[in-house]
Amino acid sequence: MEIQSVQISGYRNYHKATIKFNKSTLIIGGNDSGKTNLISAIRLLLDKTLPELELEPLPSDFHFDENGKQANKICIDIFFTGIVEDAVLSVLKGNVSDEGECLLRYVADKADLSYALYCGSSADLLNEVNSRFYLKYLNLRYVKSKRDLDRFIALEKKQLLKISQEELEAGDAVEDRKQLKLIERDLNKLNEKVRSLNYVKYATAAVNEELLKLSYDLSSYTVHLDSGAIETQQFIDNLKLGAATSGSKVSLGGDGRNNQILLALWKAKSEREFDPDSEVVFYCVEEPEAHLHPHQQRKLADYLINELPGQVLITTHSPQIAARFSPESIVNIKVKKGRSVAASGGCSKCVSAAWEDFGYRMSILPAEAFFAKSVLLVEGPSEQLFYHKLATALDLDLDFFNISILSVDGISFKVYAKILDAMEIPWTVRTDNDVSDIKVNKVPQRRLDGLNRSLRLAGKPSLPHMKAGTSQRDLITSGLWANISKITNAKGVFISKIDLENDLADEMPSEIKAYAKKKTVAEAVSFLQAKKAIRMRAYLKEYSSALKNIGEGDLARPLLYCVAEAMDA
Repeated sequence: MEIQSVQISGYRNYHKATIKFNKSTLIIGGNDSGKTNLISAIRLLLDKTLPELELEPLPSDFHFDENGKQANKICIDIFFTGIVEDAVLSVLKGNVSDEGECLLRYVADKADLSYALYCGSSADLLNEVNSRFYLKYLNLRYVKSKRDLDRFIALEKKQLLKISQEELEAGDAVEDRKQLKLIERDLNKLNEKVRSLNYVKYATAAVNEELLKLSYDLSSYTVHLDSGAIETQQFIDNLKLGAATSGSKVSLGGDGRNNQILLALWKAKSEREFDPDSEVVFYCVEEPEAHLHPHQQRKLADYLINELPGQVLITTHSPQIAARFSPESIVNIKVKKGRSVAASGGCSKCVSAAWEDFGYRMSILPAEAFFAKSVLLVEGPSEQLFYHKLATALDLDLDFFNISILSVDGISFKVYAKILDAMEIPWTVRTDNDVSDIKVNKVPQRRLDGLNRSLRLAGKPSLPHMKAGTSQRDLITSGLWANISKITNAKGVFISKIDLENDLADEMPSEIKAYAKKKTVAEAVSFLQAKKAIRMRAYLKEYSSALKNIGEGDLARPLLYCVAEAMDA
């Protein structure tokens, strides 16, 4: 059984949105995009730790649109599929369809801040129910992002001990009772030794002396300092987690290590609580990456995906965790005109189809791109270096705008564009004006690779081949480059006049010649092209301050377009 999708209307960030899920789903998005509110909506119907009182809506829970108008109702639907578990079928009885589908609905009314719950086999066959009666057999286990690690560890530890004690075999329980009596005897001896310490005796004597001054009733009452274990059970309850390395006892360490311990405890407790024959459990962890370095973030993601026994929902801001999920299992929550929506409706086959074009090269798309507001796609590392430096020279903070610059390194721009489109992330392309020789019916011709690549990305038909010997300069002087650029630029696709080195020489001729120590621009360009990325890095280091002078040229236009897209996203 799995959550297939959630539909939310009128709730906090959400005007009206549908979010589809997979068995393991990663939920990403910017701050205040609506990730936590999505989880909150699910918790209203499925989290048994959420008190009934918290199901009552607050006036602020009702969505405000961009014009300040507030929704009158909240509606949250959770659609389930693949219901075969006997316990769930039994508790939901006639509310499951023959296809194993069911719907739970939460509705709230702003007029009187009332709410109602519904259950049925479909949206057309819903029955009002008076409680979340199903929670014993169908529920969500949730770990929130803002957690007090020490308190949470103490709570989970106590619950784990309780569950383990309840599951003891009869023989083990008898043996434990014998051990507890021995512990109690030893604790009494320990307390006597503690009280015999001179500084403890002097301290307690001073306290008792002050007590006598307060009340006659306290004359026969004395306090003493001991281990705090008045009863053996108190001693057990106060057990703290310790750690050891190479046989030596050590402290548990910082928040990162404690976060790992917390999740391990939570998983161990959940596993012991979970009875697959009598309940279905969904797991939700918010921002598990807290305080962990990148390698441990990736390891933790694998752990949560593979070790939890039910459907898993994870929210994150971590590219390292995102790298562990296939893109069709990533839900990108975006805000459009004040309304939270899921790109492509959530987990989407269209993302999967786009991703399959990468084949074995799947990891070539950095997970960072999934968190970007806009992406600039360039041909190779030289262009990537150049546009980062140009952004700095023009006082454009790429991190401020959440912009990523990606090098496609010979991989089709179209593949990247398909994936980014599916994630609803705006993209801009800067590509070379390549031309190549081709024979058609044994007649030599010139193929317009760069222009046609740009036209295809812009959704326009390709151009026919041209006569043999046609050069990039011919395309410029004829006006064809300018005409095609006008069409493609409007779609965010920018074509070099020739390539980066030649275009840079057009806009910075004196600097190029000075760096290369060549007399002509052509010689300087050839020098740069001989060791592209290495010499581009050296050139940019020497002449980065001069890049501000080309901020209004053709080279800067893709970057400026990408920034504008990020600002509109």
